[in-house]
Order: sequence, then C-alpha cells, then structure tokens
Amino acid sequence: MGDPSGGARRWLLLIYRIKAESSGRRTYVWRQLRQLGAVYLQQAVAVLPDRPELRTELDRLGQRIRTGGGEASLLETASPSQAWEDELVARFNAARDAEYEEILDSVESFEDEIRRETRKKRFRFAELEEGESDSEKLDHWFARVAERDFFGAPGRAGAEQALARGRALLDVFTAEVYRLEGIGPRTDRP
Repeated sequence: MGDPSGGARRWLLLIYRIKAESSGRRTYVWRQLRQLGAVYLQQAVAVLPDRPELRTELDRLGQRIRTGGGEASLLETASPSQAWEDELVARFNAARDAEYEEILDSVESFEDEIRRETRKKRFRFAELEEGESDSEKLDHWFARVAERDFFGAPGRAGAEQALARGRALLDVFTAEVYRLEGIGPRTDRP
C-alpha cells in the first residue's frame, strides 16, 4: 500500500487548538476537515494524504484557525510502518464507506418516490422536475464523496450501481411523462 515510489506513504497532520468558548469555530473546522476527507487520529489531530491540493486547503484552514485566536500546526510525516499505514487507510475507507452507505439509503428513498408516483400514475412535469432535481443532488453528493475517496473504498461500486439504477428508473418515468404529453423522448440526458 505504500508510496508508488517504494517509500513510506506521506501524510499531512493538522494539529489545532481552539478556545473552549468558540464552539462555532470548532464546528467550522470539523466540517471543513470532514469535507476534505480527513480522519482524526485523536481530538484536534487530523490526517490527510500529502497532496498539493490538500496541503493548500490545510494551510488555509490553519490560517483561519490562527486568525480566530486559535493555534494550528501543519506537519508532514511518513508512515512509520506498513501496519500503521494499512490501519489508517482502512479508517479512511471505513469513513468513505459510511458516506456511500448514506448515498445508498438516499437512492432507495429516491427510487421509492418514483415508484410511488408511478403507482399513482402521476406522470406530470412537476414530479419529473422534482425527480430530476433529486437525481442531480445525488450525483453531486456522490461526486463530492468520490473526490475524497483517496484509497478506493469498497462501498463506491455499490453506490455507483445504485445511482445508475435510480437514473434508469427516472428515465422510464421520464419517457412515460413525455409519452402522455405527446412529445418526443429527451435527448439532453447523458
């Protein structure tokens, strides 16, 4: 699992401290680190793979912490052992798999809604627009999670399959709306 060059994988550690009365700042930092895909080694110590784009974001976040009266240090390190690295990569993959599982749950709800509208024969543009909007949100959510899936979490394939299944169901619903409205099939969907 190590670095492709044969050495130990490189990591970025953000170690920070925020004043106790600054719960809003703590929440902000936690959210930013979560969006980047960080894993916490312990409280206020987050780790990410050493990548230029992540370094830039962590530098920016560290500066924001310091501007708000806190302390932040960005350190570089290497995996001390293969076992440590394997465990850390497993933690990253577990975090992404949890996010992919949330996407799967949302796709199931999306499919249930399309099936409910189909059962009720509500083939109207309002339902179609809502379905398209929901599908786009799911695709966008998946793209954000996939962007922080640094090590190819196993849950990704299931999420991709569920999204494809949901889009196919929406396509059938779309075709029926268009058929009932007497217009041709859509050609602008990928």
